Amino acid sequence: MTPTSKWAAGLLAAASVLAACSDNDGGAPAAGRTTTYKVAVIMPATEQERWERTAAWALDNIDKAQEGLPERVKIEIEWHDEDSPDWTAAAGQAAADDGYAAIIGPKLSANARKAAQICRERQRTLILPVATSTEFQRIYAGSGYVWNLAQSDITQCELLLTQARLLEKKNVSLLAPDDDYGKSFSDWFAFQATELGLNVAEVTTYRSEADIRSMARRLAAGTGKSNNALIFVPGSAPDALALDDEIERIEAESGSFFTFPKVLCSDMMFSSAILPRLRHDEYDGLAPSAAPESGFNTIYRTRFGETPITGEAHLFDALTMLAYALARHEAAGQGTLNDAMLDIADGREAWGGSWLPGDMSTAFAMLRNGARIDLGGVTGDWTFDERTHASVLNTTYCNWGLHHGQVAVMEYLSTDGSSRTISTVQAWEWQTSGMMTFNKHQRDSVYPALKDRWAVVVGASDDWVNYRHQADALAMYQLLRRHGYDDSHIILVMEDNLADNPNNIHPGVVRIRPDGENLYHDVRVDYRLSDISFADLRDIMLGNRSERLPEVVGSGPADNVIMFWCGHGNANSLAWGSGGDVTAAEVRRAVSDMHSAGKYRKMFFALDACYSGTIGEACEGIPGLVVMTAANPYEPSKADMKDTEMGIWLSNGFTRAFQNEIDSHTGVSLRDLYYSCARHTTGSHAMMYNVEHYDNVFLSTMSEYLE
Repeated sequence: MTPTSKWAAGLLAAASVLAACSDNDGGAPAAGRTTTYKVAVIMPATEQERWERTAAWALDNIDKAQEGLPERVKIEIEWHDEDSPDWTAAAGQAAADDGYAAIIGPKLSANARKAAQICRERQRTLILPVATSTEFQRIYAGSGYVWNLAQSDITQCELLLTQARLLEKKNVSLLAPDDDYGKSFSDWFAFQATELGLNVAEVTTYRSEADIRSMARRLAAGTGKSNNALIFVPGSAPDALALDDEIERIEAESGSFFTFPKVLCSDMMFSSAILPRLRHDEYDGLAPSAAPESGFNTIYRTRFGETPITGEAHLFDALTMLAYALARHEAAGQGTLNDAMLDIADGREAWGGSWLPGDMSTAFAMLRNGARIDLGGVTGDWTFDERTHASVLNTTYCNWGLHHGQVAVMEYLSTDGSSRTISTVQAWEWQTSGMMTFNKHQRDSVYPALKDRWAVVVGASDDWVNYRHQADALAMYQLLRRHGYDDSHIILVMEDNLADNPNNIHPGVVRIRPDGENLYHDVRVDYRLSDISFADLRDIMLGNRSERLPEVVGSGPADNVIMFWCGHGNANSLAWGSGGDVTAAEVRRAVSDMHSAGKYRKMFFALDACYSGTIGEACEGIPGLVVMTAANPYEPSKADMKDTEMGIWLSNGFTRAFQNEIDSHTGVSLRDLYYSCARHTTGSHAMMYNVEHYDNVFLSTMSEYLE
């Protein structure tokens, strides 16, 4: 049956159901059976007046839509204050009690993670109106019980930066909290700014009010303020008010001719707990919104005399979607409510109705008759990613402004092409477009004939949760073994605590893909990470053998050395497991000492770590060295291969791209290797450093390091 014929059949069935519900003489509809379901709604008490009136409107809509139907669902809300420390206990009770159909909320991403953990054991349906942390949505993608009704903040971050670009700002800074919510922005800000041709001036993740005030002072003192924009991500009302107060102080001190850089705010600012208390004359921002074509915003303003704030339209849709799923679940007579939610999310049969009661009545009847219709609500279409169901694929944002105390919505932006088109269908799969360029005519350096090859492989994490770092190190070790290296020419440093870890449901197995080969075979680990320091590694690289360090790099001036490092990083430092940090200066000193001691002919250093570009920059000027990094100095690198069964990431994006390319094309030029990694590394910009002190990368190939 075609989708059109299915739709027609569904309408006929719905019509027959509606006809059966009415008296023959046209009187009042016959009474039907109503089943009441309890739902725990967790939202901030500071906004509860708004949440309650929006919810009451949604429930009234749902009730009116089912008038006359023989079977009806009714939702009874139990409210819990997200700002109270008791909310987790209430969520735990609701998750464990089959008397509750679902939990809606919380609003904050950090709390959403807690709620998802609470709901995990019973797979209690959890609907999140506007919890938009990217990492949270990635972790719970495919979980089957978490339903996000707004896209992750990757999209919001890009739209904010686009607004800065449209305002002709050249320099952008980020001020975001050091938490789940802020991490979405800090992880993607530099990447997206670079893609949009903007200069990243500063990225600050704050932990205190003092951090907020300090950055405001730095921005105020900076040059070219008319060309600057601040992307501000307030984690709470006090955070927002702290920045506002500091701007007011700065302006009072500076006089009437002072202009603070343009402030563009994330959705948390668009709150009834914040907006009325702001004193600075001008803020702009974005917030998830109802789709303007739905008419919800207009009716809301007529009904309540105000503009809806962040989350209200999505709460309305959360209740509507849940009601549809409950009706579907009742009619199916089997499966779980999450199965019914999946039917609602994946329904593709034509419908074309709206969120108004008359159209919803038809939808309820069709759902009970087995139709899988393409439903939507006031926020737009409820189409989820078919593979992971991490979130809806398209979100509408209102571009709001606060000017001299008056709030106005200036326009609406969306990711489905309503106002502009953005290729962010699950934005963490975004591919890079801006790449480095190199001098094709760079003169080759003179090197002695190649004699031998050596390798150093470091998996720089020592715990289970960072599985991917050791797994990627093992993958690199096995790649080297395939391409000409024996154990006497590889120094492998890793904690070696994955294969027999109690958390490993596949004992003796380490993989970088859920269906991949076991990398833990014929492995000789030279040093456990926790047994040595970076100072020891420097001695190993310099060939300083001792009783405690028997295995060293035995290279000379005619030998090439390849080094692979995978772990965590911060600006100008790398993590050494749980044993502290290694500074960029220490890394530079170790490699520079190798050159001075004649320990290599050429050296290739591949580094997968957050902000690894800072290490590449630190190594500039060392002869015969080239450094390829997973990220530029302002970006984190990304994990991209997850084992949902064990709940861990198995591999990093850059490493997978790098290893795939050199494994299949050992003769690839360094220039082509870089371009391949840049194209296939998602969420960060692969970089290559010190090329001018190495060789012509159009002519140099990886065959100098691999057979």
